[in-house]
Amino acid sequence: MRIVQTVLLCALLLILVSCDLFTTRSTEPPFESGSPWIPPIQVEQIFSNMTQAIAELNSDHYMRCFFGPDDLDEEYIFIPTPNAAGWSLAEDWGYDEEKQTIEYLFSLISPESPGYLAFGEGEQLMYGNEDSVWVTKPYTLSISVEDPGSNMPQMVTGEADFYLAQNSIGYWAIYRWEDIEGDPPWTELKAWLY
Repeated sequence: MRIVQTVLLCALLLILVSCDLFTTRSTEPPFESGSPWIPPIQVEQIFSNMTQAIAELNSDHYMRCFFGPDDLDEEYIFIPTPNAAGWSLAEDWGYDEEKQTIEYLFSLISPESPGYLAFGEGEQLMYGNEDSVWVTKPYTLSISVEDPGSNMPQMVTGEADFYLAQNSIGYWAIYRWEDIEGDPPWTELKAWLY
C-alpha cells in the first residue's frame, strides 16, 4: 500500500511541476527554402530545375541535375568548347569539379541579385531503349558578382549538347555536357571559377 501511495504522490508532483505539459505550443513559420526540386520524370524538368537552382543559388538542387558519385550507371563529364580561351585544365571535368565551381560561383553572388539562366528551344533525339536522350540547347546565364573589378564573365551565352539518361531511381539526369560554342561560352566561366 505504501508503494502505491508513493507512486501516486510522485505522479501528482510531476503533474504540478510540469503545468505546461498539456498546453499547446505556438506555431512556427514554415521553413522557407525556395521552390521544391521537381523530380525529373520528363527531360525538360532537368532544365527547369537548373534554371530554378540558379535563381535561388541552390547548389544542392543544381547538382541533383547531374549523375553523381552514387550513380553506378554513368559518370558525369563536362567537355569544354574546343577553342575556348582560358581553358587550361588537362584533367577530366566531372561531378566534383562541377560542384566546386557552382558553390564558388554562388558564394560570389548576392542573394538580393541572383543569377538568371534561360534555355532556348532545342533539338532532342531519343536513343537506346528510349532511356537516353541527346538534347542540343542554346543557353544564356547572367550573373552579377559583388566584386565589380573582377574580370570574370558576367554573362555567358552559347549552345551545348546535353546527354541525359535515367539514373538508378528513374529520374532523368545529365551525364555528359558538351559546350559547343558561345560568346563567351559557359566553358570560360567554369575555367575562371576553377
